[in-house]
Amino acid sequence: MYQSKAEPNPGCTYHGVTRNRKQAVECDACGLFGMCKTVGMDGSQAEIFDAVVSRCEPVGSQQQLLTPHSQASEIVAVKSGSFKAFVTMANGEQKIVGFFLPGELIGLEGLGQGHYPYTVEALEDASVCRLDMTQLEQLAIPREPFQWQLITALSDYAAHKQWLALLMGAQSAEQRLALFLLSLSERFAEHRLPGLSFKLPMSRNDIANYLGLAVETVSRMVQRLQTMEILEIHGRQLALNNHQALRTMAGVV
Repeated sequence: MYQSKAEPNPGCTYHGVTRNRKQAVECDACGLFGMCKTVGMDGSQAEIFDAVVSRCEPVGSQQQLLTPHSQASEIVAVKSGSFKAFVTMANGEQKIVGFFLPGELIGLEGLGQGHYPYTVEALEDASVCRLDMTQLEQLAIPREPFQWQLITALSDYAAHKQWLALLMGAQSAEQRLALFLLSLSERFAEHRLPGLSFKLPMSRNDIANYLGLAVETVSRMVQRLQTMEILEIHGRQLALNNHQALRTMAGVV
């Protein structure tokens, strides 16, 4: 099941069946790779690996992957597709608190709390790999190497959270949207996916919800960026034509 950098990756293949035709992140560009390798992805402990990791599991659009207050028993890696995380307010409204893209890990916050703090729902047909943390405790997994890999994953996750801090401090709607688009670009590129031309996995309603803006404001800002020739967008397909201008608008050096 391991796919090297040289192999084509049209989707997830499991027992000879291609389950998802969307662009999938290569295994060695995935946030779970170090931990998978520690438990035997390279074939050295194949039986242990099969017991601990569920690979390329299909997830349908709008299917909920995790629910709040459920026991945090696994780390989930996005193989293809994308997800949103949201909390439900007392009035029943949903507040989006984050998005997960191919190669990124879901559920890391739950490791310290013992439960997941939000609902995670697929934005589109997707596929995931799951690392069962409860099985790790019962099997002879090398503790120290695995712990180091987990620390690395948590460090990478903390780096992603820096974008959220910047968004919260943004002084204008324009700056907030620019920061959001930059974060998507850099997060795609980090996992060796196109960072300057990509499909927005989320709707403008979801973007507005996440940024705390009106949908009309987001649409107006997108139109302005197109007029300035900083980006082009057709439906959800987006191309960043002037990355430096977007960084300047975002206030990022």
